[in-house]
Amino acid sequence: MKVTKHAGLGVAMIAALGLAACGQEKGVEAKNESVESVAGKVAASDVKPRAGRWESTMKLEKMEIGNLPPAAKEAMAKQQGMTQEFSSCLTPEQAERPNAEFFQKGASGCTYDHFTMAGGRIDAEMTCKQGSGPQKVKMNGTYGEDSYSIAIASEGEMQPGMPMKMAMTIASRRTGECTGKEGA
Repeated sequence: MKVTKHAGLGVAMIAALGLAACGQEKGVEAKNESVESVAGKVAASDVKPRAGRWESTMKLEKMEIGNLPPAAKEAMAKQQGMTQEFSSCLTPEQAERPNAEFFQKGASGCTYDHFTMAGGRIDAEMTCKQGSGPQKVKMNGTYGEDSYSIAIASEGEMQPGMPMKMAMTIASRRTGECTGKEGA
């Protein structure tokens, strides 16, 4: 499955959010704040990622783009329900102080309308002003010390006159120490 620019936006963030799974005592709350500000709050909180190898499965639940030619719609329909597996390595340094780039790669121009990460639950909504217009991204799910599960829904325009709706799920679990073969 090819991950589009719009899908990639949510994927990077959710991977980082899900990894921030330890120490659920205080959590993080934010409203109308930049990605950098929220990343700073997460880094300063007791919600810390656990260093190591994380294996993830991403499933494309829905992808709708308006005004596509019939052949493109058919090809896109075949992508729905497909899964992609990937792994990542989180170093102890990254786990201790994740920066904004790690937390939400490629999210310049995005603002969290609200962000709550506490008690094993995450609920967030982000508005991004990129490309042809604003894009809304909603995230909801659960996290724990060694696993997480997040649903992402995104709505916006791929380009003028081409509305886009996308939904995906990402499930991940820490599988041990990094092997040096993550992301391959």
